[in-house]
Amino acid sequence: MTNEAKLVKDVFRDYESRGNILNAEILNINMFKKTNKLEIDLKSSKKIQLGEKLEFEFYLKSKFRVQDVEIKIDVQEEKVVKKSKNGEEKEEIVDTSPIIIGNKKAKITDRIVKVKDIGMDSGKVVICGEIIKQEFKELKSGKFLLMINVYDGSSTITCKSFIEADVKDTVERRISSAPRVTVSGDAQYDPFSKEIVIMARTVIETEAKKEMSRMDRAEEKRVELHMHTQMSQMDGVTPVEDLINRARKWGMKSIAITDHGVVQSFPKANHVVEDNNGDIKVIYGVEAYLVPDGQTSVYRGKNQDLDSEYCVLDIETTGLSFRTEKITELGAIKIKNGEIIDTFECFVNPEKPIPYDVIKVTHITDDMVRDAETIDKVLPKFLEFAGDDILVAHNANFDIGFLRHFAELQGLRLDNTYIDTLAISRDMFPDYKKHKLGIIADNLGIRVDVAHRALDDVKTLVKVFEVMIKKLKEKGVKTVNEIDNAYKDDLNLKQLPTYHAVILTKDYVGLKNLYKLISFSHLDYFYKKPKIPRSVYKKYSEGLIIRKCL
Repeated sequence: MTNEAKLVKDVFRDYESRGNILNAEILNINMFKKTNKLEIDLKSSKKIQLGEKLEFEFYLKSKFRVQDVEIKIDVQEEKVVKKSKNGEEKEEIVDTSPIIIGNKKAKITDRIVKVKDIGMDSGKVVICGEIIKQEFKELKSGKFLLMINVYDGSSTITCKSFIEADVKDTVERRISSAPRVTVSGDAQYDPFSKEIVIMARTVIETEAKKEMSRMDRAEEKRVELHMHTQMSQMDGVTPVEDLINRARKWGMKSIAITDHGVVQSFPKANHVVEDNNGDIKVIYGVEAYLVPDGQTSVYRGKNQDLDSEYCVLDIETTGLSFRTEKITELGAIKIKNGEIIDTFECFVNPEKPIPYDVIKVTHITDDMVRDAETIDKVLPKFLEFAGDDILVAHNANFDIGFLRHFAELQGLRLDNTYIDTLAISRDMFPDYKKHKLGIIADNLGIRVDVAHRALDDVKTLVKVFEVMIKKLKEKGVKTVNEIDNAYKDDLNLKQLPTYHAVILTKDYVGLKNLYKLISFSHLDYFYKKPKIPRSVYKKYSEGLIIRKCL
């Protein structure tokens, strides 16, 4: 080049960028063909960020098709005239170098590593991140110990460096104003803080990281029906106004608020909507702690007398789903007034192999059912046996579900009233931790000889059901329809499980009912959490929509 210095922007006019590097003077350019390397010397009166330098290096590599580019920058001292309090003018030198700590001509060439990957054996490392905390500690020697916590997006680490007293104020000012820093030093275990730190040799101010703003680019915008604000304990940290404004920015037309058990964000949400001319609709709701009180134990009840005739039954199957599995055994006992009237028992050919895991439980093998009749022949016989009796089973929806499914396939009807002793047990014996048939029988002092065989389980259930009938009569129950309400007043909400359910409002009536439910949950049914009994929800369900949390 000629002795006359030119600016970067004048020599490289096709370089489209911004920053102080454009106004830097080019002192010299050397091309080394053997090593395929380009060297360029620059002089600048203003600080050049590391990002500007790296971007210019990439441009030069592409333009001259070289493997390596070395840019040397001579940053001149920038002088600023300042007036003192007494009016005197004083010339101060402003440090424009990006290097905060270390040799002013230092150059970091090592690869940047993530903080989370740094260990005791990492040795010399280079990290880049934001300073989230800084502290200076004066030592007896007169020096200062600088401690900065650097976060790079993966984790945070403390970087330490010893600073001379005469540059402490300058370093503190530079550290405070630096958007990001690149730190080079040795990773080692610090016996004082008892953690891995970096003893920094060089700290360079770096450009702020460009924030990438996420956008919803879907043509048809979704409606978020499950959202937590900072009012949700241990489950939300974002203010409701930030969430609503983000939804507006993404083009959403509606959004629901469903905090855990509270509605404290509603007023603020309403103000945000009004301030934005109502361009987004807020669906007010709550993620409730629903308590399944008053479980249903009687289905299709017809106000039959409690001393009616019952058909106590049990089935064994090849699996759990009536859509894919088959019945292998069916057993039933008719009872009235505590006396056995008749019994029904038979194997059923499932027309498929019985899984080994099922055999281990039921002890029914393929050989035992091979010569048995299929369900299309057994089921009509059972329906004739049961007649119009009230059916009784433990976890009745499982047994009746199978029977009703196969009845429908054969064009038959099974519309009998049926009672679930599992639901009765949960209301009648709330102190029991488990309500399996064998456990209930043991707790009641009933001997169980064989489990998981149809007729044997039925015999056990008959004895358990007799105890239940006796206790129901003591509560004044006279018809089967009164069973569900027999222990309603004795329920202990502390011992009942809770399930998460999202409740949304449809209108102002629903909003009013939601406020009532929240009030009841905090005033009348609070135990560790604000609980809403299902029976109370049903009473105030007008204007509300409920769904199970997935």
